Amino acid sequence: KIYDKNNRIILDVTVDDTSYRNRSIMADHALTLYYSLPEHVELPVGSYCEFEGQIYTLIRPEQFKMKHSRLYEYTVTFSSDQDKAKIWKFRNPVDGRLKFPLTAKPKEHLQMFVDNMNRRDTGWTVGDCIDDVEKLITYDHDYCWDALTKQASEFETEFEIAGKRVSLRKVEYNKSNPLPLSYGKGNGFKSGVGRSNSGSTPPTEILFVQGGSTNIDRSKYPADETLRATSSGCLLLPIGQTLGYDGEHFENEDGYNPVNAQHYLVDDLGLSIRNIDRELSTLAEDSLDRSDDYPKRVGTISSVVEVDKEKNFYDFIDSSIPPELNYEDYLIEGETMSVIFQSGMLAGREFDVKYYHDAKKGKAARRFEIVPQEVDGMTMPGEDFIPREGDTYAIFHVMLPDAYIRNDSDKSGASWDMFRAAVKYLFDNEEQKFTFTGELDGIWAKKDWINIGGKICPGGFVRYKGEGFGQGGILVRITAVKDYINNPHAPKIELSNETVSGSVSSTLKRLEATEVVAEEYHRDAIQFTKRRFRDAKETID
Repeated sequence: KIYDKNNRIILDVTVDDTSYRNRSIMADHALTLYYSLPEHVELPVGSYCEFEGQIYTLIRPEQFKMKHSRLYEYTVTFSSDQDKAKIWKFRNPVDGRLKFPLTAKPKEHLQMFVDNMNRRDTGWTVGDCIDDVEKLITYDHDYCWDALTKQASEFETEFEIAGKRVSLRKVEYNKSNPLPLSYGKGNGFKSGVGRSNSGSTPPTEILFVQGGSTNIDRSKYPADETLRATSSGCLLLPIGQTLGYDGEHFENEDGYNPVNAQHYLVDDLGLSIRNIDRELSTLAEDSLDRSDDYPKRVGTISSVVEVDKEKNFYDFIDSSIPPELNYEDYLIEGETMSVIFQSGMLAGREFDVKYYHDAKKGKAARRFEIVPQEVDGMTMPGEDFIPREGDTYAIFHVMLPDAYIRNDSDKSGASWDMFRAAVKYLFDNEEQKFTFTGELDGIWAKKDWINIGGKICPGGFVRYKGEGFGQGGILVRITAVKDYINNPHAPKIELSNETVSGSVSSTLKRLEATEVVAEEYHRDAIQFTKRRFRDAKETID
């Protein structure tokens, strides 16, 4: 039954057996109907229908062929809510820009997507989201869908839109209780099951990792001079340390399952990791860029002092700075301490600052004095562009204490964060990648559809058994499901153990957005020059 916007039935029709619903990870989720009518019935855009408890809306006009005056053949595609993201532009909610960079954690990027969707619609919410370091993503006249694809690609994960709930994480369900499937009568799969390899490279055995160089004093880090020469001023992995990972949790986290865990070791130079539960055979290598991993502390402003509004003098205080962290003691020679705001109206802006650890002259301790500067034709901080209580910030051009670099006692610090990111990457890439396709036996599935139907969804896990896969079979994930409207118990499914990536068009858009990065670097260079020129003038005076 197809309804108009006012919930009136427009058409009640029996569709052809070729009609289907297609659901894929980070791709289509739509209903395609084929039917014939003896006369033309126009479906207005905005019409909708329901299938298996979900509403599908007509976003684009129907297609039809007129065989003769008494036979019209229709092809109509109804879209899920996620297709709205393909027709709305992604804008900066603060100032409305279409072309801008944003350095933020995954949840902040995802929140911006949700804010954009709620500008035109209601009910969109943030679902599950991975935790990772702040990363720069450039948006350049993107549609919301392309922006979300960029976020998933940059953080090397996937996204899922379930109704209006948006999650940024690998789409996985029923991993601990997978659906057992194999070829043969009563085993689930009809004949025609196929397997194909993905990619031409063997599974990775040794993973090289290169960290960031920000907030690192090349003359002091690392302490060992030999390692200092090989590190090239970049963050190293925790040398000689091991880490267990079960696919979801690390060994020092709640929910860690040692039975399913693999263990990884850092080499004696801090440059690579490998799985010590497996023997090296091919010595196949891969590399991971983690230049966004570097020592830093993201603080929160506890109060703001308006010293002189006319001169744009503003101080901010962070009372949570620990007593042992006096930023003045960790300055890198030849560099000037600066702050980059991570949230609020000044997010992404960099300013020189002067820090006072202790209270002086009646002023509070843990205080930063911002040196104002001209940015985009106006002096900041000023007017609406001022720091506010609750905004977050990070300090740069300082060499933070060892606890922020590597703390083996509680496995914290930038070095351990980079180790965990490397382990996740190697865990996902140390198995041979392949894809299965097969059609479920409808008679077999219908007998126990209550227990089977819920597991057949994008992200649902299947334990596939067959010759050459060992006694326990192999665990693979459903990446796409094609349900036939008139025969929903015999869907065609696609299985793969590979993380789904964006389309070719999304990759091209990422390349186009490098122009935004170049412009941002150019602007930063100009601002840096202006700050240094001002310092020179003050020195001369």
